[in-house]
Amino acid sequence: MSKTIFYGVMSLDGFIAGENDDMSWAEKYLGADEDYGWMELVQSCGAVLMGRKTFEFELKNAPDLERILPTYVFTEQPLRFDGIRDSNLHFIAGDLREVVATIMHKHRGNLFIGGGAMLLDTLLVMDLVDELRLFVAPELIQSGVRLFTGSKIQSRFEVQSSIKYASGLVQIHLTKAS
Repeated sequence: MSKTIFYGVMSLDGFIAGENDDMSWAEKYLGADEDYGWMELVQSCGAVLMGRKTFEFELKNAPDLERILPTYVFTEQPLRFDGIRDSNLHFIAGDLREVVATIMHKHRGNLFIGGGAMLLDTLLVMDLVDELRLFVAPELIQSGVRLFTGSKIQSRFEVQSSIKYASGLVQIHLTKAS
């Protein structure tokens, strides 16, 4: 059975980005020595779903990013990206339950939820997230974009494992409680 999996890093105080979408606090953990389960996750997935703001961040900071999986950008403003041409990139809107079902029906494997906070929050409220692979950085950044915004999330998760990496990151792998 395919699953929806969120994979992302947050600061110790719960932020996924600092002021003005600053990611320098998280980027220092990236390196050639450790992929943090990235390739294993990507190989298990058939597609990626991300929000518009995350996509815009990628456009700004990694404009030549090669998309190895079909990537769906959830946006109410698809015409905003009318000039972008990439056969692995799709702009999609509508009822999020239907969007997730359509993507999962079309692609084999898991659905990688690539951010951001607003999209994840809505998916959690709708009980559409099966797994969370959270990486906690030992950083207090005090302001920016919170990963969990305090909505009325009904989902409960159980810790499956945790891993402490030499870099200082701690991965917490959670699955939806039955």
